[in-house]
Amino acid sequence: MNNTNTYINKSILGIFAHPDDETSGAGCTFTKFARMGANVTVITATRGELGTLGTGDLSVSREQLPGVRENELRQVLALFGANPPILLGYKDQEVQHEETEVIAGTLLNYMKRIEPDVVITFGPQGISKHSDHIAIHNASLSAFNFYKLDIAKKVNLLYIAIPESVAKEFDLDIDGPEIKPNVYVPARDDINVKIKALRTYKSQEDAQEFAEWLKNSMDYYESFRLVGVDGDEPVAFEDLLAD
Repeated sequence: MNNTNTYINKSILGIFAHPDDETSGAGCTFTKFARMGANVTVITATRGELGTLGTGDLSVSREQLPGVRENELRQVLALFGANPPILLGYKDQEVQHEETEVIAGTLLNYMKRIEPDVVITFGPQGISKHSDHIAIHNASLSAFNFYKLDIAKKVNLLYIAIPESVAKEFDLDIDGPEIKPNVYVPARDDINVKIKALRTYKSQEDAQEFAEWLKNSMDYYESFRLVGVDGDEPVAFEDLLAD
């Protein structure tokens, strides 16, 4: 499964709120399938204007932060082998104030243009219950429901999901599909790329803390919930890209 042309005609789209969301949730997955030929694209709603202002020897002003985080995002996606990001231009913590169908309309236009086989986004509680995450979930779900009716191929929607035990370890108060993953992507071969990507987000404390946690994780994998499937029988990500 290391053939770089295995998924040359397949496309994966990630839709997230802030720079670094894509790395925390699916960095290894994007890296693995981009390496095998898939076209990987990430849409990001904001530039993370309200994030932390640097770690270690990096210190940035509030005015500088959006540009810094956008640059970090671009570096990370290049590291994954993905396309440059699509930025929606919203401000941090203001996505919730936009009409869901306005964002959904924009996302649907991108979906029609990109024609993803798999869309990855947040579940109903956005993992952290951040208002931007939840707004992006609502808009992505709405857009996907229209997209799947308008395209003549099998398409799948995945939510970022983590086992309940991991949610408790990170003090995340979530339930529902986000703690019931049924798609697992082993990350052993790409975990160092994910750690490097998180380290690239030098402006963000959470990214550095997660990178440190990953260094000590012996058997890490990324996990998702396949929407529209009842039960918890595991589904291979590769099956989602099968013709």
